Amino acid sequence: MKRFAILALLLVTLVTWSLPHALAQPTVHEFTLDNGLKVLLVPKPGTGITAVDIWVNVGSLNETREISGISHFFEHMLFKGTERRPGGIDKEIEALGGRTNAATSYDFTHYYIILPSEHTELAIDIIADITQNSSFPEEEIAREKEVVLREQDQRTDDPGSFAFFTLRQDFYTVHPYKLPIIGFADSLGRLTREDFLNWMKAYYVPNNMTLIVAGDIEIEKTLQIVREKFGAMQPKAIPAQTYPQEPARTEKTVKEIRRDVSQGYLIFAWPGPSVKDAQDVYAMDVLITLLSDGRSSRFYKKLRKELGLVTTIDAGYFTQKEPGIFNIYAEFPYENRAAVEQTILAELKEILDGKLNPDEVERAKTVLLAREALQAETAAGLASTLGFYSVVAGDYQFALTYPEKIRAVTVSDILNIARKYINLDTYYELVLIPEGAPEPETQELITLPNGLKLILRQDPSAETVALQAFVGTGARAEPAELPGIAELTSRLLLRGTTTRSEEEIFTEIENLGAQLSQDVLADMAHVTLVAPKETVERALPIYLDVLLNPAFAPDEVERAKTEFIREIRAQADQNFSVIYNNFQSALYGAHPYGRIPTPESIARITRDDIVQFYKKYYVPNNMTIVAVGAFDRALVEALLRAKLQELPKGAEELPLKPQPVSLALTENKRVEATKRSNLSWLILGYPAPPVASPDYPAMKLLNAILGGGMSSRLFSELRDKRGLAYSTGSFYPSRAEESHLVTYIIALPENAETAQQGIVEIIKEIQENGVPNEELERAKSYVIGNYRIDHETTERRAWYLGWYETLGVGYQMDARYPELIQSVTSDDIKRVAQKYLQNYVLSVLGPGS
Repeated sequence: MKRFAILALLLVTLVTWSLPHALAQPTVHEFTLDNGLKVLLVPKPGTGITAVDIWVNVGSLNETREISGISHFFEHMLFKGTERRPGGIDKEIEALGGRTNAATSYDFTHYYIILPSEHTELAIDIIADITQNSSFPEEEIAREKEVVLREQDQRTDDPGSFAFFTLRQDFYTVHPYKLPIIGFADSLGRLTREDFLNWMKAYYVPNNMTLIVAGDIEIEKTLQIVREKFGAMQPKAIPAQTYPQEPARTEKTVKEIRRDVSQGYLIFAWPGPSVKDAQDVYAMDVLITLLSDGRSSRFYKKLRKELGLVTTIDAGYFTQKEPGIFNIYAEFPYENRAAVEQTILAELKEILDGKLNPDEVERAKTVLLAREALQAETAAGLASTLGFYSVVAGDYQFALTYPEKIRAVTVSDILNIARKYINLDTYYELVLIPEGAPEPETQELITLPNGLKLILRQDPSAETVALQAFVGTGARAEPAELPGIAELTSRLLLRGTTTRSEEEIFTEIENLGAQLSQDVLADMAHVTLVAPKETVERALPIYLDVLLNPAFAPDEVERAKTEFIREIRAQADQNFSVIYNNFQSALYGAHPYGRIPTPESIARITRDDIVQFYKKYYVPNNMTIVAVGAFDRALVEALLRAKLQELPKGAEELPLKPQPVSLALTENKRVEATKRSNLSWLILGYPAPPVASPDYPAMKLLNAILGGGMSSRLFSELRDKRGLAYSTGSFYPSRAEESHLVTYIIALPENAETAQQGIVEIIKEIQENGVPNEELERAKSYVIGNYRIDHETTERRAWYLGWYETLGVGYQMDARYPELIQSVTSDDIKRVAQKYLQNYVLSVLGPGS
């Protein structure tokens, strides 16, 4: 649900790596330079995108307590400047429409750039420059040290991140995997520029690195560039290390922590295999898939659908060089704790007792392999997966043999792996308890006679086909007394039809290697099918059945309402969701965009309300269906026409027309949350134009200038230069009616007021002086580059076509968007800043809230 998912886009948390998806056989050209640098070149012709990704065989595993956190801190510093590039590396990349980022884990650190392929040489040059010549300025070290320390506060604020951090601290007793990737305050405080230089000399050497270049590249030309940029590096012996082995677990451990949360959080954990135990890895992957991946998985069917005990249930494991952790994670209303614990352990006991159906094993293998194949759709996915296997497993070929190894997994293999690692008498359990809780218990538009629109775009090179069905509902269509009914109706589409149960739907879909999902935005709902091109014609009838014949079974309605209410209550734990919801309510007032679903509004909704809402809005003249990918156009069109063209047309007033609404603020507004936090969370937001407005492209660029990427004004001024914020940025949602531009900041409480004033000053500067042409051109490259990157998959390309059509500006807007962005002038930026960014709504949450 997008109105809740936005938090995930804004928070930076530590990544706990599980084994990434393996690839559908790419062509990998492997080279080793004379100095030992491994080079993997992976052509992906026609995409226009290249990913350059360097993996360094060093992580927190290589640290001691005294320098804990240096790998992660080092990663923060590597883009801060070299002799040739004293600063502004991020700006250089973003000016070309690219993105850059990095990640640190226990076993590795990697740095990557994704950008249009015509700039491949520059990306390789930058990666070579930073890994050989980073200067580590003293002032940048001091500034970034505060940023890293604030990451610790951020992790503490998020219950799930805190739970997994605590798990590792407790689970490992002697092994360096116990050390947190982010380090400790005292160890970070001791780190000096000399420490960074010594770390670089020890580990950032060619024989300890793997470079992957994937995308629209020429092999010989790219290899020559790599040799020129990396050939002069000198190899060096890597410091030898041995690691103590963890003692065997001999007893059950249960740890309970009371926190300011509104629901329960639970982790069960057991020792898991290391990547060296390859046969165990394959069987474990299938085991966790059949346990929790998809709606036909064991945990989902039992704990969520049948018993309604949890809001989230997942099984996973940390696959590492050294033995990892197999874990089961759940979020749930705390009063269900005993039932959740008993049901999870009972399901595991079923498997340990040998009660495993061959059909569910085959389904799990199909689901798993389908997910692996989809990973290869993007250049970044290819590069990341090959880099992971090359460094952690020691051989990228692990990825290429993965599918055949998974196909070979048997019921017996899974039973053996379960009995080897899962002991119901010696597990570790962590529970987070609410503070007040009692003690436990090819494109063409076709408009059918009934008004339904079909947009068909063929792409013979694609491996998948995506279908997106858009319906003009969302918050804009909801009765004032029933906010949330659009989301609830959309969710129930996947809960069973008049001929198929939910389990039957997802068993059939997953057996075809396909994925089925739904979502609701402010102006629309959409149902998504992504299927391999070989099975899409068999998946399509199931998809249409879901869309056209929902059963809205009374028990499913009540179950969906209960789950929705739990999710709404869980949002009280997510600080950004709290301040964003408060902001929208304050800005929009009685307008539908300002109505936030509450437990009370969901409880009021009846089955009859849902049926009537569906009948009113899920009609042909309010619907657009998009297909993108490698499909037989004549056959798919015929299938769609046969099912859709005879549907009766709905009310004449559909689709909904934008209603004029004035969001002009006569004065600033302030709204404070009642929740407490270690940090200050702040949104400062303004009214903004709808997508059909001539000002829309200029506002998109103004948003990028303010908060788009690490070269934006908010990031550069408030985070990098003045050190006032842990996280800052902006966003501008595309809406059919008046939208909003949000600037946000997460800061220490003592910096919050200064940071808020800093936002106002940055905006005032643009209103008075506009922006230099160089900055405007960089913003254009950033926006258009992100547009290109977000169009790599069939799912996203289909989404954009239907999204623009449903917003009322026509699907052609997707092709016109880069041209509209290029047409914006500096005067346009100044004009829209003056026009829209006047009075604001301030939404805050902090220690004193």
